Amino acid sequence: MSRAGAEAVQPPPSDLVHRLYPHNAHVLGGYDPLPLSFPDDSPGVHELAASHGTYAVKLQAVSPKLAMPFLQALGRVGGAAHSHPLSDSDAVDLVVFAALPQVEALRSQLLAAETGLSRLAEEVVAILAAYHRNGFKIRCGNNIIECALQPRIMGIINCTEDSFYGSSRLLGDDAIERACSMVKSGAAIIDVGGESTRPGSDPVPADVEISRVVPVIERLSSIIDVPISIDTSKAEVAAAAIEAGATMVNDIHGLGADPDLAGVVADARVPVVLMHMRGMPDTMHKAARFDDLIADVVKELRDALWRAQKAGIDPELTLVDPGIGFAKRPQQNYTLMRHLSAFRSLGRPIVVGPSRKSFLGAVLDLSPEERMEGTAAAVSAAVLAGAHVIRVHDVEAMKRVATVAAAIRSEGVGWIS
Repeated sequence: MSRAGAEAVQPPPSDLVHRLYPHNAHVLGGYDPLPLSFPDDSPGVHELAASHGTYAVKLQAVSPKLAMPFLQALGRVGGAAHSHPLSDSDAVDLVVFAALPQVEALRSQLLAAETGLSRLAEEVVAILAAYHRNGFKIRCGNNIIECALQPRIMGIINCTEDSFYGSSRLLGDDAIERACSMVKSGAAIIDVGGESTRPGSDPVPADVEISRVVPVIERLSSIIDVPISIDTSKAEVAAAAIEAGATMVNDIHGLGADPDLAGVVADARVPVVLMHMRGMPDTMHKAARFDDLIADVVKELRDALWRAQKAGIDPELTLVDPGIGFAKRPQQNYTLMRHLSAFRSLGRPIVVGPSRKSFLGAVLDLSPEERMEGTAAAVSAAVLAGAHVIRVHDVEAMKRVATVAAAIRSEGVGWIS
């Protein structure tokens, strides 16, 4: 099924959720440990903060049979929790508040408990391990993208005449020239797309998309030394782009539109960005209804990761994107940005694309051409929350913004000579 024929794309069924997280565990907040030795007067302070800082972990739809003994055990180790009953069942949602020593003590207490209870404790332990993972190495052809404290910049090349931002509409030689300029300005990845996915846009046939992107990718692959990503949801387009030299796929549907795309990615052994979206660009505004925005997006991205794994894609070649601006209202986009660190619970590099989007215009009341400063604020917030890759139109300026934000997050360690 191509994107043009995927009109009724819905969130994937819950039985695709990875077995490690049957309660969609995710970290709502907690200490932000960094893999550094801080050269201050009291380095032990950071170790103590990491060990004894309180984390908030949400667990969804926990059965009463498990919830009560779990809460009792949590209380015995000094933790706390908030429970919220679900209206359509006897199950409850739990938000667990505990420090790492308390979590380990909880795990020890429940080690010999019945299977469901011990697995609930293991789910909390596993999600904190995922949340704490900081370093990733993503192989893209002959290149390796290191995703750690230093954010990587993905430069946007729209080979269309329908992008929401007029200055980004580039074809042929203009696209090649802009991409080369982006690389000189510090782009670590060039993302080439041949179909506009702005709200309300219409799909284009695969052959048209291919005619727009393949010549650009072929030329770029011979003159730049950074990975080239193909921004598409169509297997046919991805295959042609990879043949032309692309070494990454960026899919706004998270492998949920074209059933053949996952196989193309798996066979090519290239990384894939799995973005969260519901519906299609011309209908996605109708799908912006969530029971719990953060929990729902985490779960649906987890489903996308499971789809990728089932298709044979190496889990170490996956990245996740919460989909700012896609099937979300302006207020929901700000909620995603505010709670972006929750997506570290997925244990994969986070890609964020806030560049000049309408949620910025909703606050600033400015056109896309005037949203540079708004983009800079969003990029700073994303980096401070732990984003690894920032997808932008304005590479040079946003590279500088992201670099300073990353230095603030790491207190300058590794940045100041």
